[in-house]
Amino acid sequence: MPTLCRTAISAVSLLLALPAASQNFVTPSDGYGWSRGDNNSSYFAWDDFANPVGPNSPDIDAFPNPLPAGWAAPVITETTGTAFLTSTGNLYSITSVLEFEIIVPGQPVEDGTMTVLLQTNTQGREIDPATIVCDGTSPVEIVELNRVFLGPDGIGGGSLVETLWRFEVPADGTAVITFEADGESLSLDKVSVDTFSQEGSDCVADVNGDGALTPTDFTAWINAYNNADAGCDQNGDGACTPTDFTAWITNYNNGC
Repeated sequence: MPTLCRTAISAVSLLLALPAASQNFVTPSDGYGWSRGDNNSSYFAWDDFANPVGPNSPDIDAFPNPLPAGWAAPVITETTGTAFLTSTGNLYSITSVLEFEIIVPGQPVEDGTMTVLLQTNTQGREIDPATIVCDGTSPVEIVELNRVFLGPDGIGGGSLVETLWRFEVPADGTAVITFEADGESLSLDKVSVDTFSQEGSDCVADVNGDGALTPTDFTAWINAYNNADAGCDQNGDGACTPTDFTAWITNYNNGC
């Protein structure tokens, strides 16, 4: 067997044999305004995927269980159709940039807001943060929970990374999350998604709709500005312009 082939196979074997990362995923508590298992919350978690393409149902935990009538089934799908399963149940590809879709249900609340906490564990290449959206909206918060360097990018290299992504979206009952790898050789290991739905806030400066004025609302306003979302219009002129930043500061200082 040519030396190059032996080297590639050895590197792939090393990557596939890597132990799972020490899981540093966060369990929602008062810091997020709810606890896992509360009314209007949901939770779904995946570890060992069963199908290289999908759809893959949660295999660790699911709440509520059974799902209420009319709720969508929570699933993860690799949408390029090029992934394969590793010996540890990861979704992986040596040559393709993988793309994923996650569908998670939550409690619908008319005119309400749903907080979505996505947590991912990847090995090799990472998720491209420019591609990740929930219902077409970028995350309002990104927290790196853990990182272990495995070597230079390529087969058997990259990093082991655990990340939390927080989104604020309309509480219409179902959230659709999509994202892509930032290159070949991403291995998707673990995923969890928590949701919590609540009534919308009448406070215009409360851009993330969590019922409180905090510095996270500034991040949410930036996200709304970049995406021309409704929360950007702080002066009520029907447009999203830089003047809304000054208006948001005024609204924030005035409180609710």
